[in-house]
Amino acid sequence: MEFALWSRAAVMQLIERAYGVVLHVRSVGKYLARGGFTPQKPIKRAYEQSPVAVL
Repeated sequence: MEFALWSRAAVMQLIERAYGVVLHVRSVGKYLARGGFTPQKPIKRAYEQSPVAVL
């Protein structure tokens, strides 16, 4: 995949393309959770942020 942030739908499509197995999005989420993969938010930074204030 060209991007670092994955969604359950993206993983579902990858599994289907690679293995020919069709899973429901909810099932993919459960498998990911069992494997220790938790939902992550993308990193966002404000352009005006002060590095000193963030520390």
